[in-house]
Amino acid sequence: MTGEPARTRAVFTAAVDQATAGYRLPLAELVPAAGRAGFPVLEVPAFALTDHRRTWGQHGLVCLLERHQVRIGQLSCGTGIPADLTVPAAQWPQATVRWQAACRLAASVGCPRLSLFVPRKAADAEQVAVRLRQLARVAADHALEVSVEMHAPALLPQAVEVLRHAAVPTAGLLVDVTALALAGLDPAPYIAALPPGAVRWAHLADLPQLPAAGGGEQPRRVLPGAGCLPLARALTALRGTGFSGPVAVEVPRGEPYGPGTAAHLTRAARSLTGGPLAAFFTPGGDR
Repeated sequence: MTGEPARTRAVFTAAVDQATAGYRLPLAELVPAAGRAGFPVLEVPAFALTDHRRTWGQHGLVCLLERHQVRIGQLSCGTGIPADLTVPAAQWPQATVRWQAACRLAASVGCPRLSLFVPRKAADAEQVAVRLRQLARVAADHALEVSVEMHAPALLPQAVEVLRHAAVPTAGLLVDVTALALAGLDPAPYIAALPPGAVRWAHLADLPQLPAAGGGEQPRRVLPGAGCLPLARALTALRGTGFSGPVAVEVPRGEPYGPGTAAHLTRAARSLTGGPLAAFFTPGGDR
């Protein structure tokens, strides 16, 4: 990791995406493990929250979060229905119905935002903007924000224009530092060029090496600080946009689950709060 500043002001809250523990790990196990690891904020998929409430009820969920001093900062709705803004037109009515349900779910647990997804093959900026406007307005009716996670190399340079075209003030970008690098962009100057208020959430991981020019197999994500990306420069740029919310480690972990899962979460937390990036993070989180 290169480009670390000599000094910085702590501004971000350490968070973790459930992918880092594994999507099939029950919330009843994820929340205690995340709390012990030192993550005050979680990003969880809608289905995990639904499954837990079906078994333990609303009161059980609230008690679980309070007991381990963890809160859900963002609800992710998957890469298909209802969150993928590029699903075929025949599936879009179903997506909007399920999005309504996801918004009600987020609001019921005090989660302030949901994420939407734009896959790597996407190229139609107009479609993304129109659908973003539709779903973001629904979320706003529930007093929720929306963050858009773009992985499409063709659309990442147009991300701010897509937001402007959508024209919904409660919608913003989910900045995935690694996705920017995988798309062939330099994360720090890309983020620095974003206007104030454009970012609503961030994902952080590292890469063992940069992807080969012209495509080919993409390198697997590793924990922040274990690779070659200039993460400190990227976080400095992110701070410069005025963003001061959660930055979530997203390093997908395979199955099976066991003691190694908790250890992986602990290493993930320490990669933010116990190493060279620690100066960026407020202990315990302030949001």
